[in-house]
Amino acid sequence: MVPPNFTAPDPREHYRRIGSSYAQAIQRSGVKRVVHLSSWGAHLDKGTGFIVGSHDVEGILNELSDVAITHLRAGYIYYNLYSFVDMIKGQGFIGANYGGDDKIVMVAPRDIAAAAVEEIETPATDKKVRYVASDEHTANETADILGIAIGKPDLKWVTFTDEQMQDALEKKGMPAHIAAKSVELGASIHSGALRQDYELHKPIAMGKVKLEDFAKEFAAGF
Repeated sequence: MVPPNFTAPDPREHYRRIGSSYAQAIQRSGVKRVVHLSSWGAHLDKGTGFIVGSHDVEGILNELSDVAITHLRAGYIYYNLYSFVDMIKGQGFIGANYGGDDKIVMVAPRDIAAAAVEEIETPATDKKVRYVASDEHTANETADILGIAIGKPDLKWVTFTDEQMQDALEKKGMPAHIAAKSVELGASIHSGALRQDYELHKPIAMGKVKLEDFAKEFAAGF
């Protein structure tokens, strides 16, 4: 995987640089089996904020010859929901530039790990994409489930405009160019672009950890 760097002057170049380093290391070491943690939306080469970096890394790794590669395109990791804790406590709602009936494909790290182990243990000679997801819910459903878990059954998910989201992130101290990437990512969830390819290639089996399961963990940390 390529850990994101939210302080990088050029986030996309950060992904390319790390991806190229991985490719060189794989080539020099003679490794023949690779499992790469990518992201839903990596089929797109623009319009997805930080995730376009995963698209680039997939392309870099795919240039390796005689190496079997599985790109695990993971959905929205449950842990991202923790970023809304302060908003819930301070303003009483969840808010982003996606929401309402926008569908979010979610995944637990534990289910990603299980898929990675399965791929590593499975003989392969080609390059392929495998989507990994644990659950699917709209933003409204997500707010309902989390709200019940934390004792706030009336919790709502408010949808901001892109401009409101950009302004809010900058006021929190996020550099404008990084905020713009976050806004772009949220907009791709709102438009449905991020999940287009996922809808065509859904996992044969979903992961075991459902949102209701994670909600208990969320409540404990809340």
